[in-house]
Amino acid sequence: MITAIYSLGQVHGAELWLLFWLICVIVYTGICLSLRTNRSKQGIKTMLIGLLIAEVIVDLIWAIIYYNNGSYINYGIGAVYGLFIWIPLLLITVVIVTVKNKKSM
Repeated sequence: MITAIYSLGQVHGAELWLLFWLICVIVYTGICLSLRTNRSKQGIKTMLIGLLIAEVIVDLIWAIIYYNNGSYINYGIGAVYGLFIWIPLLLITVVIVTVKNKKSM
């Protein structure tokens, strides 16, 4: 998200990037809360920590892809592939968080 916010002033369409990020976070939260093991107080903490860790990882990847030389690199429509890294990373995070919460019950 930090990379997307940084891009607001420099990249045409960065608002859509933030919207995509927000939709993915909402879906992640919905999936996590739909699973019974993640609804406890500790489960919600674990879910939020998992989200923050995934956010840092994807933000670093986005910074490497889009700001490799210190300024924005315009790949055109081909730049969309980097955004979709967020989806599998969040799905992996859901699995890890759920397994961790099952073990702590």
